[in-house]
Amino acid sequence: MQGELQISERRDGPTSVLELTGEVDAYTSPSFREAMISALGTGRKDLIISMERVEYIDSSGLGALVGGLKRASEQHGRILIVCSKPQVTRVFEITGLVRVFPIFESVEAACAALEGPSVSEVVQ
Repeated sequence: MQGELQISERRDGPTSVLELTGEVDAYTSPSFREAMISALGTGRKDLIISMERVEYIDSSGLGALVGGLKRASEQHGRILIVCSKPQVTRVFEITGLVRVFPIFESVEAACAALEGPSVSEVVQ
């Protein structure tokens, strides 16, 4: 049975926030990829991806995220993840992607990080 994914977008100043609900897997990652491309195509360079309501993410979902990061990086932008669910954040930890994608507890915290020095400056 195919997993379902709902994606809603809202804009917070110069940043797009994609809120995901459901599963990010081989069936749904193409629509996730398209949502990121669309959001980045509106002149916004930074994306916040809220995974607070994501139940499952697999390697194709992670691949879509990495592809989105490449596109954002070409525009000198960033992708920040919002997730406090242990089963989802564990996937980022196991794959080492916590070093690539900053993970925040809330959209507000991610927005605040974008307003300060760049995330790469904070990590170093």
